[in-house]
Amino acid sequence: MKLRLIAALLIGCSFATGTPPAQPKIEAPPSKGGNPQTGGVRAEAAPTPGVEAAIPGPVKALGGPAMMNFPDGIHMAVTAATEKAQSHVNQGMNQLHGGWEFEASRHFAAAMREDPECLLAHWGMLMSLLTPSPETDPARIAVTGRLLDLVDQGKGTELERGYCYGLIKYIDEGPAAAASAFRKVAASFPNDMQATIFAALFSRGGYDEFGTATPDQEAAEKSLLALVEKYPESPVPLNALLSIRAEGPDLSPWLDLTAKLCRMCPDYAPYFHLMGHYEWRSGRHAKAATSFGRASSHLEKWMKENKASVADCPEWVKAECYRIVALVSKGDFETAYAASRQVAATPIPKDRASSPGARLLMWDAKTLPARILLHRGLPGNAAEALVSLPKPEETREFRKTSLSCLWIDGLRLAFETQRLINEKNFTGARDVTTAMGQIGEALSKTQAAAIATGERSAWNRAFRALEVLASDLRGQLALAGPKDRTGAAYNWFASAADRQHTAIMMFPPMILTPMAIRLGEYHLANGKPTEAIESYQRALTAFPNDMNALVGLKTAYEKAKLPKEAAITEEKIQLLRAQ
Repeated sequence: MKLRLIAALLIGCSFATGTPPAQPKIEAPPSKGGNPQTGGVRAEAAPTPGVEAAIPGPVKALGGPAMMNFPDGIHMAVTAATEKAQSHVNQGMNQLHGGWEFEASRHFAAAMREDPECLLAHWGMLMSLLTPSPETDPARIAVTGRLLDLVDQGKGTELERGYCYGLIKYIDEGPAAAASAFRKVAASFPNDMQATIFAALFSRGGYDEFGTATPDQEAAEKSLLALVEKYPESPVPLNALLSIRAEGPDLSPWLDLTAKLCRMCPDYAPYFHLMGHYEWRSGRHAKAATSFGRASSHLEKWMKENKASVADCPEWVKAECYRIVALVSKGDFETAYAASRQVAATPIPKDRASSPGARLLMWDAKTLPARILLHRGLPGNAAEALVSLPKPEETREFRKTSLSCLWIDGLRLAFETQRLINEKNFTGARDVTTAMGQIGEALSKTQAAAIATGERSAWNRAFRALEVLASDLRGQLALAGPKDRTGAAYNWFASAADRQHTAIMMFPPMILTPMAIRLGEYHLANGKPTEAIESYQRALTAFPNDMNALVGLKTAYEKAKLPKEAAITEEKIQLLRAQ
């Protein structure tokens, strides 16, 4: 495959030479067996797979996709045999930009069936299948082969082959090379919005541990801001900008733009999920719950209309879990816990255990009731959390298809440790933390498998969460130990707070408690209310308007004899509870 990728780069697109084309034409492929650069021997190509082989089974199992209205979205001229194929390609690209890869793949499949030689339909299908999955890997391999054959044959316009060039560079060399490739395409086609967007998406560098944008992130945001100004009524560059900013430190200045995005496409679930994320990160938990609820409702409607199951809709699991987390942050534990039990009871289709939806149910939904109980922290909650986790016999069938079982094993040991600490069985608790460390080591050895099977994001979130829990539990044990050693508790709690980072890709946090709260509790227990105030304020920076953090802050103000600040905080608590 690598030889074919390199060959495609050299013969398929003049962008590979670094010299923009004077006109939209492509070099003719070399004769069969000839090396495209030196005239030497070229690796013999495998037989081209058929169109159906390049379409994932779950896509084939559903009917044809419906068209959605994307005002001022992607409407480009596509090299295709029919208008229908062109419409499906454009629809697929709009869905792809929205982050709904499964729905995008359905439209690209429809276009491929309508025109088996449509280059952009194959490009779009491969873009939709970049994340590995046991259910889609065969189709991903097949569509890659078909795409390279179409490039070899000179199909598509120079712009379309430029898209393929960028995608091939990503597969062969990674995001930096893809960003450079798309920048070349954008330079040659300055009126093409997508090339600039893809260059920004592939080049973004994110934020450092202090919340500062990296130089690459700043450049990507600047590029997308310019596009938003150039195309003010298009949801595509606006969504791209808001998506790459979603992990930034302060999202509140951008709330109006998320509302604008949802007004552009009022029935589009991914945009409401994005708005909910911005609202939650800004401490507007009631509004966040409403936005996630709208996303969830749209996705439920989509599943019903398309006769699809949760196996094909991880977006629903994600939206529901985030909605429930927003209710927890608001302090509405009873409603949140009842809803979490309901989503945790969602059955996993027996024949779809390796599907994206089934996996997300295991990683997030099935563990959510237990994580809510741990966050609440009332007497007996740790024991209840243990009972609420999936039983070992219930997870046995998923151990071959998902690494989530190790996450559940780790949580089980964490909750058992917490239960023993609550019962003041500190010797037993220390023994269990040792076993918990072994689970962490076992999970760390599966990172390569997580990448290969498409569970990298969930693996990262779970692994970091177990690290945070381990530090927190060790801090509690240190606090319960001999008086001359309780100072170590501060270091463990500080470690837990330092290890806790913003969840990526607009997922809800795995650990629902801002760990800086533990530092506040530690300082209060040691008669240091001023230091406690700083710790609770740190917690509120990470989890704005978190109810538990606000209650702790009010207590710290009272202990510090700051009645005015305590009254203001109490007023805020009551206002948030009333929402």
